[in-house]
Amino acid sequence: MADNVPITTGNGATVATDDVGGVHYQIVKISTGPLDSAGSPVSTSNPMPIAGTHTSSESYVLGYTGVSVLAVRNESGTVFGTNTNSYIPIAVNENGYVYATNRYDIQRLVVYPTGLTTATTAYSAGDAVGGLMALSGAARVTGGAGMIRSVILTSAADIIGAYDVVYSRSTIPSLSLDNAAFNISTDAHANSIIGIVQLAGAFDIGSNRIAQATNLAIPYDCSGDTNLYAVLLCRVGHTFFGAQGDLQLTTYVERY
Repeated sequence: MADNVPITTGNGATVATDDVGGVHYQIVKISTGPLDSAGSPVSTSNPMPIAGTHTSSESYVLGYTGVSVLAVRNESGTVFGTNTNSYIPIAVNENGYVYATNRYDIQRLVVYPTGLTTATTAYSAGDAVGGLMALSGAARVTGGAGMIRSVILTSAADIIGAYDVVYSRSTIPSLSLDNAAFNISTDAHANSIIGIVQLAGAFDIGSNRIAQATNLAIPYDCSGDTNLYAVLLCRVGHTFFGAQGDLQLTTYVERY
């Protein structure tokens, strides 16, 4: 079929127009497709193709074309939008540097050591206290990283003194048991330790005691999951605990 359709006034199809001062401007619908094909009207489900469009998984190749993105020079720091999910322009300073605000992803990770001795046998200096604890969510993604910022150990039994907290990036199957001399029996497991936080002493706050270490900057990365692992080491001997759950370990981390 030949291209183009002649229109004779007063005959044939009605053509959509916009009458502006007696002059008719034709109204058309845009469609996409190759020549000599029916094509498809442009719509939300069939958007207009844009030269230089690439998928998110495509590798960059020198010479690719695309749509230019303009930023707003905003030296005064004007706030363009305050509502969640609102659109705002990219803002830059006079040198073209993008304004950005650091987002601190601080997480409070709370765990309770299990298997505490609650009768008869007191703890001696150098004993492991409880079992290995998993601090879930220490990383944002599997194998992710972060920084330990502060550590708090709370004793509901009001008995603790100086403690060490041993942190590892993976599990430690060779770890000694509760109320026995602290021991990691394999080199591989020892190499997984990312730091030891020393709690020099505990503050007696009445019926509880708190030991803490602040202003820490211990980097870590997780191994195969999003967890850190921790175990407690008693540095000053004390009596047994009154009940399971008498110890709470709180670790504040900054996730990257």
